[in-house]
Amino acid sequence: MRAVLLACFFLSGSSGLILENLWTRKLGLVFGSTTLAIATVLATFMGGLGLGAYLAGRHADRIKNPVRAYAAAEAGIGLFALLIPVILWAYPGFNAWMYRVFGDRWLLLSIVRFVGSAALLLVPTTLMGATLPFLARHFVMHPWELRRSGLRIGTLYAINLFGAVAGAFFSGFVFLPLFGVTWTNVTAASFNLTLAAAIVLARRRMPDAVEGAATADERLDIAAVEAHQESTALPPPPVIDERSRRAVLLAFGVSGATAMTLQVLWTRTLAVLLGSSVFSFTLILLAFLTGLGAGAAVFARASQRTPHPVRWLAALHLATALAVGLTYLFTDKVPYLFTYLIKSNVSVDAILFCQFALACLTVLPATLLMGGVFPLTVRVVAGGLDSVGQDVGNAYALNTVGAIVGSFVSGFFLLPKLGLEKGIYIAVLFDLALAAMLFWVAPQLPRRRRQAGVAAAVGLALLGLVIPRWDLGSFTSGFFRVSIAREYIYRKVHKRNWQTPELMFYEDGMATTVTVDRWDKVYSLKNNGKVDASNDADMPTQIIVGLLPFLFYNQPHAPKAALVGYGSGVTAGAMTQYPIASLEIVELEAAVYRGARFFENDNHRPLQNPKVTARVGDGRNFLTQRSDKFDVIVSEPSNPWLTGVSNLFTREYFKLVKTRLAEHGIFCQWAQLYEMAPWNIKSILGTVRSEFPYVYVFAAEDWSSDTVLIGSMDPLPLDYDIVEHAFRDPITRAEAKRGGFQSPHDVFAYVLLGPEELEAFTAGSPINTDDNARIEFAAPRDLLGYSKFEPYRANVYGPMWPYGRLSELVRGYDGPEKSSRCGKLARSLLAHGKSREAELWTRRAEAAGDSPDARHARLLLDLVSTRLDRDPEIPLAPGEELEPPTVPGYLAGNHPELVKRVKEEYPEVLAHYRSRRFVTGYKVLEGWPEDLWAGLGKDFSLLTGFLDYKAEIYADAIDELKALADDAAYVARRPELLYYLGRSYYAASQFTKAVDALERFVRSQTVLGREVLPTKL
Repeated sequence: MRAVLLACFFLSGSSGLILENLWTRKLGLVFGSTTLAIATVLATFMGGLGLGAYLAGRHADRIKNPVRAYAAAEAGIGLFALLIPVILWAYPGFNAWMYRVFGDRWLLLSIVRFVGSAALLLVPTTLMGATLPFLARHFVMHPWELRRSGLRIGTLYAINLFGAVAGAFFSGFVFLPLFGVTWTNVTAASFNLTLAAAIVLARRRMPDAVEGAATADERLDIAAVEAHQESTALPPPPVIDERSRRAVLLAFGVSGATAMTLQVLWTRTLAVLLGSSVFSFTLILLAFLTGLGAGAAVFARASQRTPHPVRWLAALHLATALAVGLTYLFTDKVPYLFTYLIKSNVSVDAILFCQFALACLTVLPATLLMGGVFPLTVRVVAGGLDSVGQDVGNAYALNTVGAIVGSFVSGFFLLPKLGLEKGIYIAVLFDLALAAMLFWVAPQLPRRRRQAGVAAAVGLALLGLVIPRWDLGSFTSGFFRVSIAREYIYRKVHKRNWQTPELMFYEDGMATTVTVDRWDKVYSLKNNGKVDASNDADMPTQIIVGLLPFLFYNQPHAPKAALVGYGSGVTAGAMTQYPIASLEIVELEAAVYRGARFFENDNHRPLQNPKVTARVGDGRNFLTQRSDKFDVIVSEPSNPWLTGVSNLFTREYFKLVKTRLAEHGIFCQWAQLYEMAPWNIKSILGTVRSEFPYVYVFAAEDWSSDTVLIGSMDPLPLDYDIVEHAFRDPITRAEAKRGGFQSPHDVFAYVLLGPEELEAFTAGSPINTDDNARIEFAAPRDLLGYSKFEPYRANVYGPMWPYGRLSELVRGYDGPEKSSRCGKLARSLLAHGKSREAELWTRRAEAAGDSPDARHARLLLDLVSTRLDRDPEIPLAPGEELEPPTVPGYLAGNHPELVKRVKEEYPEVLAHYRSRRFVTGYKVLEGWPEDLWAGLGKDFSLLTGFLDYKAEIYADAIDELKALADDAAYVARRPELLYYLGRSYYAASQFTKAVDALERFVRSQTVLGREVLPTKL
C-alpha cells in the first residue's frame, strides 16, 4: 500500500504544480500581470496551502484512517480543478467592477483582489496543504517509525517535489503547447481523481497484513520493542531541548522566507541571463525544484544517522549561504559560458538543455542544501507519536507563511529598493543569522565549536561586503538571443573587436530589470537584457507606429488616444505631434519611464506634455477597467516570445481593444518579421484579422523586420486626400518625414497587405488565443532557431511578393491631377524598392498625360534598370582624363616599392577600364595594400568605387563613393559619382538613399548640360 501511496503522492505533486501554474496564469489574465497582482494570487495560493497544513495537522492525529482522508482531499482537489474554469468566466466582470468602485487605490484593490482569489482558490489549496499531514500521520504510526520520521516524511516530501519537477516539465513542454490551458487543466484534475480512486481500490484489495508489511530493519525494530530493548537498526534519538526546538521552528519559518526570496531573485537573474520566455521560466523552476527534491531525498536518509539534527541544520544554513555566494561570483559570466556551449550549430532542444544546465549551475548547489532543511526539521519537531500530524502540519504552515512574506518582501522591497545584488546579500544574511542562532542553541555542542560556527557566519557576512560586484554590462548583454550570441562567437573566432557599450542606467524594477546602453551617440533601452528601443535603427519603426493611425483619421474632432507600452517614449512623442485631444499611456514597469530620460532629445518629451497621462500597469487591465472609449489605440508591446507580453497578441486581447474603440476608431499594432517562423507570423496577423475585418499591414521602412498593422471595424480606404490633409499640419509633416514619409505617397508605398489580401494570406492559420497560447510556446523556439527563417524577409520584399497591389487599395489618383499624382506615387514606390509596381503606376501617369512627374518617374526607372557588364555606363570624367594617383609622402618615403608598383600597374588598370574589362581591372587593384587605397587621391577613389560597383561589391562601393558625395566641391566636378552611388544603393536595397542620390545626379547633370542616361549602343 505504501508503494501505491508514494506513487500517488508523486502524481499529486505533478498535479499541484500544474494547477498552480494554470490558476496563476488564468487569474493573471483577469487581474493583470503586474507584480502586485501576481504576488496577490500566489499569496492566496500559498496561504491556502499553509491553512490546509495547519487544519489537517490539528485533526490528522485523531483520524482513524488518514489514508481515506488523503484520498478524499485529492478527490476534492480534482473536482474543484474542473469547477474553477467555469467560475472564472465571471471574474472579468468582477475585475471591471472592482476598478469602477475602487479606482487606482492599490491597497483596496489588493485586498479585494485577495478576497476574490481566496474565494476561488481557498478550498482546493487548503485541500492541497492537507495532503502532507495526512500522509505523515499514516507513515509514522508506530514508535519505531517515529524515530525514522525524518526519513519517512522527508522521503514523502522529496517524492512530492520530484512529482512537481515532472509536472513543471510536462506542463511547460508537453501539455500546454499541445493541448492548451483547458485540456491541461482537465489532465491535471484527472490525475487527482485517478489517484483518489486508485487509493480506494488498493485499500479494498490489500488485506491489513499486507498493508502492514515491514522492511527487515522495521521487523528488527518491532522485535526489539516487544523485548523492551533498543534496536541497533533504529536511528539514535535526536538530542534536542525545548529552546532548540523553538529555534528550529523559527528557523524553518524564516528559511521559507529566504528560500522564496532567493527563488524570486534567481528567477529575475536568470530571466535576464536566459531570456524571459515561458521555456526559460520553466527551466528555472525545474532547476529549483530538482535541487530541493534531491536535497530532501539525500538528507532524509542522512537525517537518521545523527543524534544532532540542530547542528546539521546550522551547518546547512551556513553551507547554503556559502553556496549562494560562490555561484554569485560567476553569475555575470553566464552569458559568455552560454556562447561557449553553443559554439557549434546545435538544435533548439540542445540550446534549451544548455540553458537548463546553466540554470542548474546557478541554483542547484544552494537548493540541494535547502532541500535538506525539511527532513532535519521534521526530525526535531516530531515530538510524539500522538502529535506527528500536528507537528508536521504546524511546521509546514509556518514555512508557508514565511514563503508568503518572502514573496512580498522580495517583490516589493528588495528588488525595487535594493536591487538584485543587495537583495541576494540580504537573503544570505538571514541564512547566516539562522546558522548563528542554531549553532548558539544546539544542545551539547562544545563551546569552541559553537563559537566557531557563529564566527564563521559573521565572517561570511563580512566577506560578502568585499567580494566583486557583477559586471552589469555583461550581465545584461542579451546573449540569450542566439543571433547576438553567434555574432559574438563569430567576432571572437575571427579576432574582430566586440564593442561593449557604456552602461548609462540600471534599475531592478518590480516587473523587469531596465537598462540603457550607449554606443557613442546611440542609446538602447533594454528590459531583462532584451533591446526594446533605440535612437538609431529602431527610430523609423517607433515613429511610424505612433503616427500612422492618425494619418488615416478622418473625424471632425481631435482624437482621444491610448498607448500600450512606453519604451523610449519615441512612439508616444510621435503621437503628440498630431493635434490630439489627449493621450493615455500604460507601461508595466515604472523604471522604463525613468530610463527613457536618455531619449529626451529624440522623443519630444511626451511626459511633460499636458495632454499626456502616464500610468503604471498591465495593458489588458488598463483596457478592462475603462468605461470610456478611444479614437485611436496603439499597442506597441515587446516581442511575443516574452511571457506576459504574449498575452497582448491573443484574440481575447484584440477583442478587448475592440470594445474600447470609439465608432470609426483605429487600432494600430506592432508585429515582427524577424526571428519567427512564417506560419507563426501568419498566426499573429490572422488573429488580428479575426477581430478586425479591415486590416492593412505596412512595412516600418525599406526591408524592415518590423510591420505595423492598422485595423478598423469600418472600411478604411487608403485615401490620398485624407493623408494629404494630415500632412498639411507642419508639425505632423515634420514628424512624418523623421519617420521616413517624405510625402503622402510614401505612406502607400509601405503597404504589404490589404484587407482582402490578408484574408487570403492567413487562410488556414490557427488563431492565437489565451487558451491555446500558441505564440507564447512557439515563438521562443523560433527565437532559438532563428537562422531557418532569415530568408523569409527576402520573400516579403522580393519581386515575387504577390500582395500589396495598390491599384485595388488606394483612392485619390484620378481626376485632373492623375498624371502628376500617379507619377509621384511611382517615384515613392521606386524609392521603397517596389520597381514592378512603380512601372505600373508610371504607365498610368504617362497614359493620363505628359506631366513632369510622369517623366521624372520614367527617368528614375531607366536609371535603376538592370545593366549587363558590357552595357554602356556614364563616363567617370566626360571629356577629360582621371587624375593619376599620387602616393602620399609618408608612404613614398618608407615604401618606395609602392610608388613603383602604382606607376607600373595603374596604366594597366586604366587600360582594362577603357576596354570595359572592369572585373579584370578590379583584380589588379585587389592586390594593392588597403592602406594605400585611401591616400591616392579622390579620382582614384572614384575609380575604385566604380570598379567595386562593377564587381558587385556594393558595400565597398558605397563606402568609397559616399565619402566623395559628401564633398560638395568634388561633386560639382564629378557628379557622375552620384549615378554610381545611387545604383550601388539600389543594389544594396537602400532604395530611398538610391533615389535621393540619383535625383542629385539628375539635377547636377542638367545644370552642366550633360546626358543623364548612358548612351545607347
